[in-house]
Amino acid sequence: MSALRFLLILLLSAIHSQLSFARPRPKAREVFKFSVDESQIKSLTERELLEILGEGGLSPEYMKINSSNVFTHVDRNQGQACKSVEVVEDLSEDYFPRYVKNVVCVDTGNTCKPSDGSFSCFKTTIVKHVLKKEDRYVLQHEDESGKIEYYDRWRRHDIEIGVGCECSN
Repeated sequence: MSALRFLLILLLSAIHSQLSFARPRPKAREVFKFSVDESQIKSLTERELLEILGEGGLSPEYMKINSSNVFTHVDRNQGQACKSVEVVEDLSEDYFPRYVKNVVCVDTGNTCKPSDGSFSCFKTTIVKHVLKKEDRYVLQHEDESGKIEYYDRWRRHDIEIGVGCECSN
């Protein structure tokens, strides 16, 4: 009985391995962008880009996807002598998220105490991840039926964002 069971298991595993080899597997690889007709390159959706960016990647206080989105308000420099202004930078359509709010310090000379010039305003920053569209490569994807599609290739890129100003010497 155990010999028959062994043969049955061997036969089933052989059938399974042949079935898994017979099925084409999806393939993806990088190819040079110049070798592909631009009209064939598909854009990824906002949701797909957010998945690539990863959890915690989008900070609504400092980043937004569309110009019509609103930044989450942040109180900064409460009770500080340093003044700051917020500047919204458009990184271009080659970045995701596209819009970044950057805090710039406005040092009027004697705003920090003591006002003898030994202290001045310095920008505090954080490093955030954004996605940058590759200009040399696209992603070629072959599905199970053999159909080939091309997608923009995005890579994580670190940027430094000004988030406030403080007095320091």
